[in-house]
Amino acid sequence: MTDFTIHRVDTIDSTNTRLLQWSAMQNCHRVALVADRQSAGRGQRGRSWHAETGAALLCSVAWRFAQRCPLDGLSLAVGVMVADALTEVLSAATANRLSLKWPNDLLIDAAYKLGGILIETVASPGGTRTAVMGIGINLQTPLAALMPDALPGMGLDVWTETQNHRDEVLTRVLVALEHGLARFGRDGFAGFQDQWWARCAYASNRVAARLPDGEVVSGHIRSITERGALVIESERGLHTLVSGEVTLRAVSP
Repeated sequence: MTDFTIHRVDTIDSTNTRLLQWSAMQNCHRVALVADRQSAGRGQRGRSWHAETGAALLCSVAWRFAQRCPLDGLSLAVGVMVADALTEVLSAATANRLSLKWPNDLLIDAAYKLGGILIETVASPGGTRTAVMGIGINLQTPLAALMPDALPGMGLDVWTETQNHRDEVLTRVLVALEHGLARFGRDGFAGFQDQWWARCAYASNRVAARLPDGEVVSGHIRSITERGALVIESERGLHTLVSGEVTLRAVSP
């Protein structure tokens, strides 16, 4: 069971946009907004998130944090929480195929996108800050082609060979978030650092990171910091990536 208040809508522009608007005006702590379809769903770097009606879990969750609470690494911690929720319905061998790509994607076999996370914040009443966490999980493999440089999508239906009902997945995710977000409020990302690293996608691959200014850093992932920054070692030394605007890809050796 969960103490979240769940609002359900058939169609909406964006669950994140709407919940951000609500949170700026009233207390939306532990509120979840779930949609069958989004007309203007958003992902990282302004990309659109498209899913056929009923083919994905499309939800946003609001959680209030004290103003002094640093939110660095929140998207990574939420990734750990969602991954833990999904592994409850998977066999051990299947669960090991689930990985987390810095800073906000859930991957299958480090090659297919299962879901993504978008974190946005807004000042809220009572001297607090509300984080709105958009979560999209493919229940069915997307029919629509993604952007040319995006990883292909895959759904839980193909991966598990069973039908995964949205409400069942939603309940498991909310239970994981309820415990995990309270823990994040106490410990920050440091409390999830080892769990994230254990699921790090591309840990054994050479990667290329395109920075916001267009520069490309190529090398190997060496660590994740207590604040959620990714450390890559290239021929020029260590590079610490802190921006969610970085594009990360695995490259051939």
